[in-house]
Amino acid sequence: MSHLLMIESWVGASGNLLPPLLKSLGHSYTFVTRKPQHYQSPLSTEQHPVIRHADSVLVTETNDIPGLIEFLRPYRFDGVITVCDYYIDVVREVARAYNLPCPFPDRVKNVRQKHLMRQALDRAGLANPSYRLAHSWAEAEEAAAAIGYPLVLKPVDLASSAFVSLIQNGRELRDAYEALEAFPLNFRDQARDCTYLLEEYMRGEEVSVESVSCNGEITILGITDKSVTGTPYFIENGHMFPAKLNDEIYAEVTQFVQNALQAVGFDHGIAHTEVKLTAAGPRIVEINPRTAGNYIVELIERVTGIDLLHAFVDLSIGRKPVLAATVSGIASAAVMFLIPPRSGVISRIEGIESLQSDEHVVRYKIENCGGKPVETPIDNACYLGHIITQDAEGLNARDYAEQALARITLSYDHRVEV
Repeated sequence: MSHLLMIESWVGASGNLLPPLLKSLGHSYTFVTRKPQHYQSPLSTEQHPVIRHADSVLVTETNDIPGLIEFLRPYRFDGVITVCDYYIDVVREVARAYNLPCPFPDRVKNVRQKHLMRQALDRAGLANPSYRLAHSWAEAEEAAAAIGYPLVLKPVDLASSAFVSLIQNGRELRDAYEALEAFPLNFRDQARDCTYLLEEYMRGEEVSVESVSCNGEITILGITDKSVTGTPYFIENGHMFPAKLNDEIYAEVTQFVQNALQAVGFDHGIAHTEVKLTAAGPRIVEINPRTAGNYIVELIERVTGIDLLHAFVDLSIGRKPVLAATVSGIASAAVMFLIPPRSGVISRIEGIESLQSDEHVVRYKIENCGGKPVETPIDNACYLGHIITQDAEGLNARDYAEQALARITLSYDHRVEV
């Protein structure tokens, strides 16, 4: 069995699922972090799985790549891994320095940087939405005039839909520009690339394509649907696998994604590619060089029997993943997230008991946040819990999950201001 180096982690979803999986497969790992307290939820006294399952925890500055490489010199590992977007480039560099396998392609920056991805698609002759780059307010105004409203303003290097805003007019553009300008460091205290990416607003259903690439061979596992909250922020609030699509659209989308992955040089690793189904055809929203978050990997496993995180681990130790689907008896699986409608102090959560008797709910987790403050939801880090459902007969798992979530209500303490 192998001993891995894990450099940082997401706190939720895959960050919770990967550590026990490594142990169940017989692997061990050393966890390296710059801030162990980042993994201690204020809503829980339980130790986070990345800390609890680690053989050892090393504390050092993970944002300093040369320093981290030197710090790790006395240690020996069989591979390097992370599930946190902000440390994918770090893992790639550490693996290169020590000639170790890792689950990311050499040209991973082509997808980590959203504008580089757009430019790579242009070079390959693949359809893009209209887009412009800006480095100042004057350039942002000029780009908006060229694209026209509505448009989407994006940072080129953040994750979890942070600061991705739908812009309807000049005032909203100014507000979004200033909000991002006031955020020079990302959520892990890394200096940001302060390039602004402005794109035409693409209308249509959004889906994601889950794929595994190994030695240049791309395997498409299927398509997941996605729903988001309302504007101005695009916070993902639910998914179902597989998405309800006809065969023609399925074939068109999967071929387009294969072409896009080849265009950006994604020849090794797991990709979660977000796609808008526009009237003019599929268009790439983003290519994420990792397993899907938000428990999509669990939905896929419930339906196909394929564990994408297991495949991710295999790639991290230089092993070719086995991607054979099995008959699971489940036709669809879905997840819905509990998102606070606003900031404030939650006084109570009601309706949780209704989940226990729901035959379609296979598991759920709702944080005990009564009496605790919550921030204004701006990205996927705002979740207060989730509900997972499945349907053995058809594509109704999302309906079941939405119905279950609708029975959960939040009450605020109006005597307390946040």
